[in-house]
Amino acid sequence: MGIFLVFVCFFVNSNLAAAHDLWLNVDNHYPKAGGKTTVEVVFGHNFPYYDILISREKLTGFSYLCPDGQIREIEKTWEDKKGEKAGALAGDITLDKKGTYVVAAHRKRKGDREHVTSEKYGKSIIVVDKGNEIINRPFGHRIEIIPLKNPSEVKTGDSFPVKVLFEGKPLATYVYATYAGYYSEDEPFPFSTKSNEEGVAYVKISQPGIWMVVSNHKVDFSASLTFEIK
Repeated sequence: MGIFLVFVCFFVNSNLAAAHDLWLNVDNHYPKAGGKTTVEVVFGHNFPYYDILISREKLTGFSYLCPDGQIREIEKTWEDKKGEKAGALAGDITLDKKGTYVVAAHRKRKGDREHVTSEKYGKSIIVVDKGNEIINRPFGHRIEIIPLKNPSEVKTGDSFPVKVLFEGKPLATYVYATYAGYYSEDEPFPFSTKSNEEGVAYVKISQPGIWMVVSNHKVDFSASLTFEIK
């Protein structure tokens, strides 16, 4: 029995370690009102670099929340290929108002004999001017990371608060974070912590730049949140 439990734990942890994450790259997290910015859906291991290209047909959602509370679909997309299978799915969004925009994408896959059930969710924060309160509005994803503070108000050395939800309820789980430019052969994430019973975790911001926060649940459910700290 003990050997069996060890095997199960090893199997689950190995799958979690090998699982890909879905995240969003944004070419400008602090643009001016009236312009456009490009958002890329990336599926891979090594943030923020391209890995496996996801086609538009394999996404089950690609939209963004506007400062006025409206959700708009990103309809016009194209594939930015980096080889035979690598690349990212890209789309432009128009930033016609001041405030906070939250872009979201997700992919759901039913389980079969060769694959476990998989749900991957990614969000990214874009701030035009000073942002507004819609930043902590849930999208209703099965697993979701909600920012509790505007990243424009966070500085190096601060802690960035987030809340993890699973099926709309707070989730106590592990939370990981990394930033663009980080590299280690032994540790994929330079920061890890755990959310409390209210689902709240605090990510220590060690330097300015583009950050990604990730949380996983069960075998292959994951959520990510990307943002920039100036």
